[in-house]
Amino acid sequence: MRFELLQPRSLAEALEMKKDYRERAKILAGGTDLLVLLKDGKLRAQAVMSLGRLSELNFIRSEGERGVAIGALVSHSDVAASRIIQQRCPDLAEACAQVGAAQIQNLGTLGGNLCNASPAADAAPPLLLMDALLTLASARGERRVAIHDFFLGPRRTVLEPDEILQEIFVPQPVGRRGATYLKLGRRKAMEIAIVGVGVAIHLNGSDRIVSECRIAMSSVAPTPLRARRGEAIFANQEIRDELIEEAAEVAAEEASPISDVRATRGYRLDMIRVLCRRAVREALARARNHKAEGWR
Repeated sequence: MRFELLQPRSLAEALEMKKDYRERAKILAGGTDLLVLLKDGKLRAQAVMSLGRLSELNFIRSEGERGVAIGALVSHSDVAASRIIQQRCPDLAEACAQVGAAQIQNLGTLGGNLCNASPAADAAPPLLLMDALLTLASARGERRVAIHDFFLGPRRTVLEPDEILQEIFVPQPVGRRGATYLKLGRRKAMEIAIVGVGVAIHLNGSDRIVSECRIAMSSVAPTPLRARRGEAIFANQEIRDELIEEAAEVAAEEASPISDVRATRGYRLDMIRVLCRRAVREALARARNHKAEGWR
C-alpha cells in the first residue's frame, strides 16, 4: 500500500490540490473507512489527502432562527456531545452516539460518514428527516446540494472529482417536533446497522393531530431513503395503533433490502416494521413534550 501523502494547511490549499489531483487523490478525514479499504486492497489511490489540519472545517455553529451549521470534520463524538445538537437535533446526536465504538466516534467524522456513502450510514436518516443541505467546495466555487440528492448508490455521491464536502447545514424545524433514531445491530457497539430507522413527528396546535410525519431508513436499500408513502398515512391525522401498523407495513414495502452476512432480506423487512412502530411512538412522545419556544 504505497501512496503520496498530501497535507494541506487550509481549505484553499486543499481545493487547489484536489483540482490538480482530482480522482487520483482520495480524501482522508477520520480514516475509519478509507484506511481499511486501502489496506484490504478494495481501493487504490495514487495520493491520499489528509484534512486533519483544516481546523476551519471543525465547528458546530448556531445560526439563530435559520438553523445549525456543522463542519464536515466534526467527529461523531463531538456531534453527540454538543449541547446545540442535543437541543435542536437530538436524533442526530443519538445516531452519532451509535456509530461504532468510542474509538471510531472519536476518529470518524460526520462528513466522512456521508461521503463514504454506505447504505448503512447512521448519520444519514436524521439528516434526511431535517432536509439538510450540503456545501460542496472546489477551486471553482461552492454549491449547495440537498441531502436527498447527494447519494447515488453504494459509495457513490454527486461529489465531482475536484470537490470536497465543506459543511452540513440543518434548517430550523417548524413548530413542535419530536424525533428519534433507532438502530438494530448484532451488538450494541462496533456494529454496522442491520436496519436503521429515524422518525420525526410534527404536531399542530394540539397534542393529537400530526401535521407531518417523516420516516427515513438506512441499510434497507442501495442508498439511505425516505419512506414517503408511509409518511403520508399520518398527515393531518390523529396517531392510532392501526395507522402505526399501516405505516410500518408501507415503509417496509418501500424498502428493497438484500440478504448478506448480517441478515436476510426477510429479517430486515420484519425489523423495519418493528423499528418503525417503536420510533413513531417515541417521536410522538417527544413531540408532545416539546415546548414550541423556538431555537436559541
